[in-house]
Amino acid sequence: MERIAVLIPCCNEETTIAKVVTDFRRYLPAAEIYVYDNNSADRSVEEAKRAGAIVRFERRQGKGNVVRSMFNEIEADIYVLVDGDDTYPADKASELVAPVINGDADMVIGSRLHKLSRSQFNLINRTGNILFILVVNSFFRIRITDLLSGYRAFSREVVKNLPVLSRGFEIETELTIASMERNYRITEIPVALAERPDGSRSKIRIWHDGFIILGTIFSFFRDYKPLTAFGLMGLLFVTAGMVPGVIVINEFIKTGLISRIPSAILAIGLVLTGVIIAVAGLLLHAISRRFQALDCQLRNYMRSIDKR
Repeated sequence: MERIAVLIPCCNEETTIAKVVTDFRRYLPAAEIYVYDNNSADRSVEEAKRAGAIVRFERRQGKGNVVRSMFNEIEADIYVLVDGDDTYPADKASELVAPVINGDADMVIGSRLHKLSRSQFNLINRTGNILFILVVNSFFRIRITDLLSGYRAFSREVVKNLPVLSRGFEIETELTIASMERNYRITEIPVALAERPDGSRSKIRIWHDGFIILGTIFSFFRDYKPLTAFGLMGLLFVTAGMVPGVIVINEFIKTGLISRIPSAILAIGLVLTGVIIAVAGLLLHAISRRFQALDCQLRNYMRSIDKR
């Protein structure tokens, strides 16, 4: 029997947390259900305990901090991560964990934007999600439909080996990109996102968290694709340097003189800066490849230990 743990981050979800616990106990009766309270000011803890969940606490504010503690502290073979706001369908839980149990996937994302899903999105959230997906798919050449879904299933290997550094709602972005870069198998199943029940309020600050998520995507692009990121930046500087450079060269060809000294200095400075940035990207790319090889060797070593 696979040990399944349902992980529910919770902050002020008094009106919904008991129903979420009850629903997941119904559809995953053998699972242990953990609710991690993140400084709730209402009766979330009491409601979670009343529904039969194992309640623990994370005092550092932010969903990323909660998920990191969950991954570090809970031992299981299969992990299901779901929000405590009762917007994700518990009846999809068996379908979510099946690819992981069968060994067909390391992470399964419940996609709210899949063509077969019927999700209740407001216009701003849908537009933001689509924008983030387009950016990630362009930068990392992956094809997913929902980057920010809070409904996922993981294998033990992903949970115990994936470094989780995010503090807030950018955690889903980190989980997706870091898993992809470590060559874990990712698949999606369609899920229908429901509207929040009356009395339940979203914790996401649209513009604030949106900019943080976008910044996280760019930081991962810099860290995981340094040659592309710094190469593009270097090319931008070289191209900018060519504009005054062409003027200076054209003047020299016609007159044999260089009267635009500031333009010549600017052109040389921009081109040299671009070349240095591109070379730095090349060096970082080589270092990144060595760390990827080391990471792969360490994962293979850990697998061999687990099999003994």
